[in-house]
Amino acid sequence: MRAPRLITLLGLAACGHSTPLEGETAEAAKQYPDLFAIYSSEQGIYRGCGPTSGVCHNSNEFPNFDSLGSIVDTIGRDCNLKRGDASTIHDLCERQGDLLVSGSATSEIAWIETMDLTTRTWRVHLREPFAMSGALSVERDDRELYAFADYAITATRDDDRTITLTVPAPPPPMTEDDEPEPDFGLTVLSRSGIAGDPALIRVGDPNRNGTFGAELGGKIIKPGDPARSYLMARLLDPSAGPLMPRANCCRWSKPAVRALYCWIESLNSDGSNAMAKIDYSRCSAGPSVELLYPEPGPTCEMQGLCPVEAASADDEPTFHNVYARVLVPSCSGPTCHGSGPVAGLDFSNEQRAFDTMLTKTKAGNPETSTIYRRIEPNLCMAPDCVTMPLGRPPIAEAKRALVRTWIEMGAQR
Repeated sequence: MRAPRLITLLGLAACGHSTPLEGETAEAAKQYPDLFAIYSSEQGIYRGCGPTSGVCHNSNEFPNFDSLGSIVDTIGRDCNLKRGDASTIHDLCERQGDLLVSGSATSEIAWIETMDLTTRTWRVHLREPFAMSGALSVERDDRELYAFADYAITATRDDDRTITLTVPAPPPPMTEDDEPEPDFGLTVLSRSGIAGDPALIRVGDPNRNGTFGAELGGKIIKPGDPARSYLMARLLDPSAGPLMPRANCCRWSKPAVRALYCWIESLNSDGSNAMAKIDYSRCSAGPSVELLYPEPGPTCEMQGLCPVEAASADDEPTFHNVYARVLVPSCSGPTCHGSGPVAGLDFSNEQRAFDTMLTKTKAGNPETSTIYRRIEPNLCMAPDCVTMPLGRPPIAEAKRALVRTWIEMGAQR
């Protein structure tokens, strides 16, 4: 039975509205001046997330938090998800998809859909229009992984972005000593998209939400960019999976979350200052999110608030939400604004995004703000205006509304 007394580690008002992470900055700076303090404190990484009682993030659980060195080694590393269902993979952890090739035509594989195991039929969804002109193969890094013709696969193009494959069962061994032929359909097609298995076809959009996550440049810890750091998503965003820590919640706190956020934001691109003092004065506000932890004390473990509970204020018109929910997934790919200034806009991190957004924004008036007009199809009319993101479907209405409200409320940082 859950104890009735809860604490929110955000300093929530009585009306229940959440306040930004920056509300804990002073306490975070006092308790956690550097990474060593975040790691070793009574409410820190080792006690909250490390190998307590031989479980959690030890050498067998990635990321490994059993030492300071292992935490630093995680900087810039890709996710290593132990997921049996590709659709649950987070955008920040998606990899570049393999290419489907037919003659001179190529397209990144978006995902592979199992249609009918009885007839051994799969449908391959592609990112770009594809003109099938002969035998099919799958390539990765300019080398061939699979030549579909070798498996006598029947391929039918449904439309310019989908192809249906019918795969025969492998022939039985000729003798008892022969190795059986690999079952291409069941062992490769049915499980493709699972992160970390090099034997499978890698797909670019395994969760099928339209975002090709490799373009986001996400890492477990992305130096200078908490919004692209999967570690922060697991601490703050319930949609990324069960919030961490899933155990030892009495050993973690809201100031610790804030300290980790500011540490990531202050990292040099190569992580060379990982052990330096955290410059809290330069740390941005961060997301608005309500986090519920057990109240510290002798009865902490009895309060039943583990894993952590959260109610993310994703619809609050803060710039962090505009950046994390709109600009990062929709506008920051390598061919867009994520690797430096393009058409005067640089979304490579939150501060640069804010600075350059202001050059295209008229506070209080979305209709005359260039940035809003370019994402709103009803305002951006050809031939004088091209809707962004270029060559992709328009940004969802709810996300456009978030940008609109942020501008109407003054376009504040």
